Amino acid sequence: MQNPEKLEVYKESYALSKDVLLELEGVKGKFRLKEQLFGAVSAIPANLMEFGSMENKNQQAQKIRVCIGEAYEAQYWFDLCRDVGILSEEKHKDFINRVKVVRMKLFNLLKAVKSEM
Repeated sequence: MQNPEKLEVYKESYALSKDVLLELEGVKGKFRLKEQLFGAVSAIPANLMEFGSMENKNQQAQKIRVCIGEAYEAQYWFDLCRDVGILSEEKHKDFINRVKVVRMKLFNLLKAVKSEM
């Protein structure tokens, strides 16, 4: 077992989740769209916490793949939220850049886990 809170990818995905939540708090309406975006973004650090409880490398790799999928989904929701006026261009760019960094780090974590299999 390991402590995911020590992983940079966890710290960055947690901070992104928090910032997205704070950004969406003041937005009126479009509840389902906001819920989908926050769900995808917050699933990344949540799944990384579950990853920390797993000793089986195959299970760990699968949990990381779920996180990667959530990162791709979040990118879609960021784009849609920008296009319907929920996110400014500036916020969209910031969040997109950050989710891409998280995704890259997830791929690196997956590679590290697979090398231990």
